[in-house]
This record gives sequence, structure tokens and C-alpha cells, in this order.
Amino acid sequence: MTPIPVAAQRFIHQLTNKHMPVFPNTMLEINQILEQEDSAAVDVAQVILRDAALTSRLLKMANSVYYNPQGHHINTVSRALMLLGFEQVKVLALTLVLIDSLKATKRHDKVLKEMAVSLHAAVQAQNMAILCHSETPEDIFIAALLSRLGHLTFWAFADDKTVTAFENQDCSVAAESDVLGFTLQQLTQGLAEAWSLNDLLIDSFRPNVKSESVLIIRYAGQLAIETSKGWNADKLNPWFEKVVSLTHQKLETLKPSVYDSALSAQKLLNLTGSERVRGLIPLPPELKAEGEQQDFVSDFEETSDYPAPDQSMQLRILQDISQAIQEHCGINLILEMVMEGIYRGAGMDRVIFAVLSADKKQLNCRYVLGNQNEQFCELFQVSMESNAQTLFKDLLAAEDAVLIDDSQPALLKKLHRESNQLMAGKPMLAMPLKKSNKPVGLFLADRHASERGLNRQDLIAFRQFCQQASLAFTF
Repeated sequence: MTPIPVAAQRFIHQLTNKHMPVFPNTMLEINQILEQEDSAAVDVAQVILRDAALTSRLLKMANSVYYNPQGHHINTVSRALMLLGFEQVKVLALTLVLIDSLKATKRHDKVLKEMAVSLHAAVQAQNMAILCHSETPEDIFIAALLSRLGHLTFWAFADDKTVTAFENQDCSVAAESDVLGFTLQQLTQGLAEAWSLNDLLIDSFRPNVKSESVLIIRYAGQLAIETSKGWNADKLNPWFEKVVSLTHQKLETLKPSVYDSALSAQKLLNLTGSERVRGLIPLPPELKAEGEQQDFVSDFEETSDYPAPDQSMQLRILQDISQAIQEHCGINLILEMVMEGIYRGAGMDRVIFAVLSADKKQLNCRYVLGNQNEQFCELFQVSMESNAQTLFKDLLAAEDAVLIDDSQPALLKKLHRESNQLMAGKPMLAMPLKKSNKPVGLFLADRHASERGLNRQDLIAFRQFCQQASLAFTF
């Protein structure tokens, strides 16, 4: 590969530190979690659930026919992880985080067109990977999605003077080097290396690498670019010949599959929450009639930073938990579903599950969802060794869910003190998790960040979810 020009390195530095810090960090965080042998659904869910809007749109995509052809309704991120798998949920999350990182830009329409090309390439690549019986179709999807990241970031964040000079030279590849000092492909390559994005993506820039996966990425990108202004059968014949050879499919089988992937890509683009997406991925003549009947108006909903209580969601998630218990799913998955139900269904800002150490001398944070310091779980360690009766001992011994509110200022002060100032002395819900009538852990939930109050109805909803966790221990 050619070295990355200095001008491109400067632009990458701006993107990393100013324009797009969230995307590479999120991708790195999810990849690190998935590389850990003991990673659990809750670890991935924690990253996604930090953003209520991301969660809502991810679940819409997870319930689409493309990702969920069996039609099993998915109400929680944990259920999505169980039914779709970690890698597929990673694909959904990173697609949406990328789109969010590029959304608030001056040249939004230009960015949307580039995103349409990228998403079309990704869907086609994943489809080809499946036809080739690849073991890594999700990695191929991500590599194809990011294969024009240089184009996306240039149109999103380059200064007006540079963009004008570039457009005055008809946006040609020659103009890229003349005006920018680098090509947009070199920018993509530089971003892939600087952000450790995807090994397949980096391989795709090496001319001597012609593995099946790399060829899939290249062919999918060629198709997405070639069809961005419409489908021309004569021009596409050579492309189909190459892909027939690669996938070992008959042409009459391959063509409908490619056409269906174009339609799927347009439907997925609609579900990302982006506006003005109608027709950005042209459909082949064979599917135009079907495509024109689809409603491609974005169904994006404004989502609050803090989830509001939603009784219908509570019921759906409770049903999911009951089903998971019946299916004898692991206790960690059920705990995550319980926490997600409390967080999203009961509308909490933060949900904590702490466990007693084996010697009963320490109460340690195991999982936390929602608004919290990243080091919260490491710092939340409550000693149980004292002979004195403490609030946390009382909470672990309680027979029912407890609401500590402003009418109990002395208890709130104790909460603040005993948690080593991690709990800010604000209203809190608590309920122990017991096995054989002995406490093993403690659920906690609050609305401290949004400063919303807690009431008896919140206590009832909180109790319902915690009881499901207790049921899982006895089932």
C-alpha cells in the first residue's frame, strides 16, 4: 500500500479529535468486548443502551424482514443479541453510529447519497458472502460499508473553500490529488489504519490481495457505484459474469438475489432514521413496481435522552423474560433483560445490579445500564464486614422492593455515605435478589441524572421486573 499523504493525515487528525470521536471509540469498544472470551450480552447491550435513540432505531432494524425473516418480535437489545447473534447486532450498531456521526453536517444531501452507496455495497457484499458460504459475512458487511469512508467524511467535514475548489474540477479522481493533496481512497485507507477499523477493509486496498472476501468487497462496491444513477443491463453484464464465477451461482439465480439485495438496502436505509432517503438507492426495472409501492418516508422518532415509563413496553419485555425463563436461557441473559426492562420500560436513568462476594464481605457492582461514569462499576464496592447494621445490609435483607425518597432524608444521607459518595443521596429504588431465601445480589435504580421523581407506580414496575429475576433462579 502507498504511504498516507501528510495532508490526509492532518484531516484524519481533525476527524479523530474534533468531528467524529464517537465512531472509532464505539467500534473499538464493541470489538474489544467481542474479543473477550467471557463477554456477555449485557456488555454489548451497555454500549448500545447509553443512547436511547440508537436503541430504538436498532430494534426497528432488528425487527425488519431483512434481519428477522421469521418475524419473532424483538423488544430488547439482549433478545436481539440472542436471536441475531453478537456479530449481527454489532453490524446494526456500527451502521447507526456511523450515520449519527455524519448526520449534522452542512452538505447533508451529499453525505446521504454517499451513505446510500455505502449501505447498498454492504448489503450486496453480505449477500454475496452468504452465497459463497463465507464464515464472516458480518465482517464483510462492515468492510464494504466503510469502503467509501473517505468520501463520506470529506463531504461531511471538509471546509467550504476546499469543497468549492474540488467541485470546480468536476470532482474527478485527478482533482482529488490536485486540490486535496490525497485521494479519497487514500483517506479511507488512512482512517482504516488510524482507527483499526477492519482487517478486511485494509486488505481491500492491497492490489495483490485477491482473496474471496476482498473480491466480494470490491465487486459490491463496483455495483453500488455503477447503479447509483440507475441500472444499465448492458454495462452490468461483465460484472455479473465475474460474480457468477466467484459465487458459483447460475446467472438466473444470482440476478434475483442481487435485485432483492438492492431493495433490502433501500428498506434498511429507511430504518436508519435519516430523512430524505426515498429513491437514493435506485432499483432495477424488475423491482421498480414493487419498490414504488414501498413507503420510504423515514419513520424517525425524536427520542428523549432519558426513557419515559412505557407500560406497553413493560408488558412486552416481561413477556420476553418469561419466554427466556421457559427456554432455560442463562441467568446472565435474563439479568440483562430484567435490567433493560427496568431501564427502558420503567423509564430509569440508571440501573445497577450488585452481587455479594462469595465470602459475603463485599457488595460489588456487576452490571450497570444508563447514565453513569465509565468507572462506576469498578468503584462501587460496599463493605459488608462491619458488625453495625447498615442501609445496604437492610436492603439485602428486605422482603420486598423499597423506595427511598425525599420523605426519608436520613436514609438518603446513609445511601450517599455508604456508597462512598457514588450514590448522590437522591431517590432510589432497591430490591434484593435471593436464592433459597438468601440474598445474592441487589437491584438499584434511580432518575438522578434527569432529576425526575420516583413514585409508587415506578416501585410496582421495578418490583415486577426484579421478581422475574428471582423466578429465573427457582425455575
